[in-house]
Amino acid sequence: MPTLIHLSDLHFGSVHIPRLSERILQDIAALNPDAIVISGDFTLRARPQEFLAARAFLDRLAQPTLAIPGNHDQPLFHPFERLTRPFARYRHYLCPETDSTLAVAGWFIVGLNDNRPILPGGFWSRAQRAWLEEQLARAPHGAVKVVATHHHLLWEGKWRPAGFWYPSRALAWLARGGVELVLNGHTHTPHVAQTREGIVVARAGTATSSRTRHGQGNSYHLIVVDERQIAVFTREYDARADAFVTARATTFERKG
Repeated sequence: MPTLIHLSDLHFGSVHIPRLSERILQDIAALNPDAIVISGDFTLRARPQEFLAARAFLDRLAQPTLAIPGNHDQPLFHPFERLTRPFARYRHYLCPETDSTLAVAGWFIVGLNDNRPILPGGFWSRAQRAWLEEQLARAPHGAVKVVATHHHLLWEGKWRPAGFWYPSRALAWLARGGVELVLNGHTHTPHVAQTREGIVVARAGTATSSRTRHGQGNSYHLIVVDERQIAVFTREYDARADAFVTARATTFERKG
């Protein structure tokens, strides 16, 4: 069965908790997923030393990994650089591309950089949509199609990001392309749901930073797919056990 680990919002920098990184690396070694997705915010303020720490973390992953930047991976205190070359540091230290694909072991994963230097995130440009459509069309037969972004499409009935005033249209468009799973982070609060289009949307919490929110702790997702269902295991850090443990398991019928 194809397996995937989804991490987000590592935030290397002053709020990063090194012990949690070690525990996650131990989990990855034990679980040995087919793929790893990291959906942005590797750093707190896009400083070189933060990117170097993130690079060291990536170098310890033996599994195929897809990474995309988050809004925090743009320099905050260098406005000219943020306006003209917002992802130059990310490209230099982590990944040469900010939009990328990964095809491995039953998965076809497309990562989209939906960040913008000034406006809120959540935007997919016309060129990105065309590129995404092309990538989904070339996915291997039978592979689970996944789209990873940093910002989220589901807002649980609250205000919506500027880029998705009509998230239902985006979800319907993704469903027509055969997408079954959407991964994102950004809010530091885990959430899993299946849309009426049949897409499972899994939002990961912050895996390794102290910036937890709304009573949620540090967490990540383990996702397992078989012919009939998609199972999302939310693994939360238990301080007493000093380990990540499965706090919730949610299964969804595959609609495709």
